[in-house]
Amino acid sequence: MSLLRLSYLYLKRHLLTTAITVLSLAVAIAAVTVLLKLEVLSHSRFDTLAPQGDAIVGAKSGGIDILLGALNFEGEVPNYIPQNLYENLKARNDISFEDQAKFQSGFTVSHITPLLIFGKYKEFKLVGTDESLLSMSPADSAPQLLEGQFPQNPGEAMIGSKVAQTRSLKLGQNIHAHAEIFGSKIPSSAFPLKISGILKPTDKSWDKGIFTNLTTAQTAVAATPGYQTIWGPRVLSYFILNIQPDGQDSLASLINQRTVSQIAFVEKEKNRLQELAGSNQTLQLLVVGILLLLSTLTVLAVFYTRIEDRTVELAVLRALGRSRRDLTGLLITEGLMMGLSAIIIAAFLEFILSPVILVTAGSTLPAPTASNWPWWIIFVTGAFALIAVMIASLPPVWRLFRQDIHSTLRNIH
Repeated sequence: MSLLRLSYLYLKRHLLTTAITVLSLAVAIAAVTVLLKLEVLSHSRFDTLAPQGDAIVGAKSGGIDILLGALNFEGEVPNYIPQNLYENLKARNDISFEDQAKFQSGFTVSHITPLLIFGKYKEFKLVGTDESLLSMSPADSAPQLLEGQFPQNPGEAMIGSKVAQTRSLKLGQNIHAHAEIFGSKIPSSAFPLKISGILKPTDKSWDKGIFTNLTTAQTAVAATPGYQTIWGPRVLSYFILNIQPDGQDSLASLINQRTVSQIAFVEKEKNRLQELAGSNQTLQLLVVGILLLLSTLTVLAVFYTRIEDRTVELAVLRALGRSRRDLTGLLITEGLMMGLSAIIIAAFLEFILSPVILVTAGSTLPAPTASNWPWWIIFVTGAFALIAVMIASLPPVWRLFRQDIHSTLRNIH
């Protein structure tokens, strides 16, 4: 009888113990897989995070939220800020307040770009802006036209390279999009946008944007059911600016203390985000290590207990002519059968768990894609699990090699 057949019959005779061991191992593999995928997903935002701008102004929501919303297009539609503040900074005017106080700038803004996030086309964000988008720095990863022109007229749009590639879009084609507003899940009726320009690939979040002029964006927002602000349609989501370092404190004092907006300094918030991601990575790797260790110990305990129970069985097989090498292969085959069964079950568990975990995480993580939520990680964790099973097989094998079959068979009653 073959080793595979012998292994199958033994596992079948001890079905309950085998099932519990396989299920425990499968849960550990699935948990490790999800943790590793979450690690890849959380770090993927650093790959696509646009490097433009020294600071970003948005509604009060937290610096990291502003950073990720403006430079990685993450999250839902953000709250609004008044366009007047942007225009005064752009024109370098003194800023007046309702209490008659005036603010004379102690800072120098060298570049400023407005953004109004106002809806979606498929999985891609609609963004209202102006031509300053095409002159941001650093230029090598900033939006630049590949063909066509910036949308000058109402109802025109310029699309990122990933939008064009994914949806097979070309100049002159029309797409139908829906506007969305902050605080509402009710989208507007579909409206057409004619593609007037296509951007060069940047490998940053700009590739996933559909850009219109501000007039088109603000008109769509104002026409969306439920929209109402004290500023009318003249609103923005963010504006990105370059500022001289010696003026940062002055600008922060103005924005944070005297307006409804909040300023986020890009490098500072990136460092905070990296610190958070680094802390999560250490914790996740620790949990991964513990789960792998527990799964190894579980299999080891089962194997070691079985070797105690099957001492006579193995001695009989030796007496019938099976070599130590054959019996070693028998134990390893049993481990492989249990490990492979656990990987298959783990794949189903991970398939079920992933959507639940992503929904629970909500907007704290970027949207999963084929690149940042890789399907093949289950094979990596499965391979480590098989290695763990092989390691767990070694002590019983060592015990087998020390067995004296004559003493064992003499003690049979």
